[in-house]
Amino acid sequence: MIRAQTLLKVVDNSGAKLVKCVKVKNKGGQAYANIGDIILVSVQTLRPRYGRRVRLKMNKSEVHHAVVVQTRRIYRNKANVGLSFNSNSVALISPQQKPLGTRISAVLPSRLRGLKWAKLAAMAKKII
Repeated sequence: MIRAQTLLKVVDNSGAKLVKCVKVKNKGGQAYANIGDIILVSVQTLRPRYGRRVRLKMNKSEVHHAVVVQTRRIYRNKANVGLSFNSNSVALISPQQKPLGTRISAVLPSRLRGLKWAKLAAMAKKII
């Protein structure tokens, strides 16, 4: 469960490394987000640039939208098998709900594909 002020890892190659949750969106008053929910995040740290011509898509303290893709909390899939991850992680998206990165370097749950995030699932390294 992700609340406001939670620090999260970024698993895509958009340029951010660590973000902080500012607000949980579209939950109707609930104060926490689960896998597949949209949140507003503020960039805390950036990934180092390798090479001179690499242009960053973002700066520190910018606010972006993000999708929660991994949580430490155990959740049950349709087969009633509990899954949890080592860290709370997000993938950054645009306000039009398109991914900012082109690659995702993490294992994603198959639940994301059914929650209208098939594009994120296609970019992932592996789906469980």
